[in-house]
Amino acid sequence: MIWRIAKKEFLLNLITFKFAVGTILCVILVSVFVPVLAKDYQQRLEEYNENVAANEAEIRKVMVYKNILPTVYRPPNVLCVFSEGVEKRLGTSAKISHLDVPEISATSNEVNPYMSMFPALDVSLILKVVFSALALLVAYNVISGEREQGTLKLILSGTLARHQVLLGKFLAGMMTLIVPVTIVFILALLLLLSFPMIEPTTSNWAGIGLMYIASLLFISAMYNLGLFFSTLVKKSAISLVLGLFAWVIFVVVVPSGSTYLATQIRPLASQEELEGRRVPAMEELRGKSRKVSAEFSHWKGPKSDADGPFGQSYTVVCAKSCLHDASKAYPLLKSLESDYGDSVWRIELSYVDSLVKQNRLARNIARISPISVYENVMSTLAQSDLGSFQSFMDNARAYRNDVIEYIRSKTNNFSSSSYFTICSEREATIYEKKLEAVKQAQNENERKKARDDFQQFINETKKGRTTLGLKDLPRFTYQPSVVKSLKRALPDLAMLVFVNVLLFSLSFVAFIGYDVRSD
Repeated sequence: MIWRIAKKEFLLNLITFKFAVGTILCVILVSVFVPVLAKDYQQRLEEYNENVAANEAEIRKVMVYKNILPTVYRPPNVLCVFSEGVEKRLGTSAKISHLDVPEISATSNEVNPYMSMFPALDVSLILKVVFSALALLVAYNVISGEREQGTLKLILSGTLARHQVLLGKFLAGMMTLIVPVTIVFILALLLLLSFPMIEPTTSNWAGIGLMYIASLLFISAMYNLGLFFSTLVKKSAISLVLGLFAWVIFVVVVPSGSTYLATQIRPLASQEELEGRRVPAMEELRGKSRKVSAEFSHWKGPKSDADGPFGQSYTVVCAKSCLHDASKAYPLLKSLESDYGDSVWRIELSYVDSLVKQNRLARNIARISPISVYENVMSTLAQSDLGSFQSFMDNARAYRNDVIEYIRSKTNNFSSSSYFTICSEREATIYEKKLEAVKQAQNENERKKARDDFQQFINETKKGRTTLGLKDLPRFTYQPSVVKSLKRALPDLAMLVFVNVLLFSLSFVAFIGYDVRSD
């Protein structure tokens, strides 16, 4: 009997004006949004591939270990078409060096870059705005409409149990709403697959499947909300007004209000305070570096006389005294830089932590809205949430440690001349002789000849060296895991399930308490 009720209601819903308008509107919006979002993804993917290729090309040019300063990049995710999250508000690269510890952006002033009052234009926006309204419009008169027409008395006067009627109505509503949701996902996928550079991986397909399930849970929650209002009141008009009022609260008021409340309850420290802690650390590093330099009189920082990769330079030749002093100074300087990088990172981390806590507070407040819960689920599954960026930066920090340890092992804790120069001990001796010849030249002709001979020596030294190769240099890899995304999304998925159970239970209680004699 439940199925007969559901089938009848489903067929009636399919021919309603509201169903047709809602479905057509969603198809139009998807047809407009998805190509734009797909082109944007393609552009970001091209930039990512170019950056990675340029980075590898620079690595192949490295002559000395000091010049190994690569940048790692976070690959764009095609699932951002479904939910953009904070994808375009946070940096997608990290510089690897002694001085810098990778961390997510913390450069805003009194504004949290991890939060926004304005929704991103993506597929989830269509689902959470248009489909939530459609779900309420489908549900608002399923019970109250029957009461107004007097047919509910006839239905309940027979052998049908009340739970069968309510379950049949719920099933019919879900069957109706599954149709446009499925159409939207299929259409979005077809449009995406029409772009040549877009080839979803197995992980992407799994994420899309989970998004589809999450969307059904969300639509079910909104339908149950409308069903509850419909069982609670006698008039369809009142049920509709309540539903639309709740829709405005959930779509507009709660997301914006939660962001505002979070900024008031947990204000951020000012950038001036952050700089006030960072500048003394920088000054301390400079002071200690000057002391190290002063300990080695023949080393004033070996002259960089050749351009290297990553916008850096290196030393081709230098004197033996400079070579020896540099091999003693660099281990001390690199230790200082590492300590400085870690201390500044801890300073910035405290500020980043305040940003994250403010974002978490806003999300927790917003969870009173099923729409915000659904948005959290979609961004998490699309790996465009804050947690995904934190995971990328965790990988980047681990890679930084790997690179530093690699250089340390190759240069005997930065003391080898290969760290900063291509000059050998023998060439340093020749360098001193030829430099002395320039100084001792008696006239301009001798001086010119000595200089030309000196320059020829430098050029030959430079030409006689090959790059380091660095085939064994650790390479950065970052593969977002759909399993980890699902684990982060589970609390919000559980919240959607809970909202469904709660609202349907309330509807059932209200329907059971309905007295046909009261109408």
